[in-house]
Amino acid sequence: MSAQDLRHLVPPQPMEIILEAAETLEPGQTLSYVLPHHPLPLYPLLEQQGIRYRCELSDDGGVILHIELA
Repeated sequence: MSAQDLRHLVPPQPMEIILEAAETLEPGQTLSYVLPHHPLPLYPLLEQQGIRYRCELSDDGGVILHIELA
């Protein structure tokens, strides 16, 4: 699955979309999102839900966030 690009949305829409999707994750499933920067306020919220995450830089200067159920 390719990363969903959320860079065109205004805050807090990207965070809301990611948190909603995190609630539906199944073990072994990974979802990816392209964001304009590191979503620092999102990280503790994901951790509270037992969601692991990792980030990598995209080729165009954004951030790709990968989330999965811990």
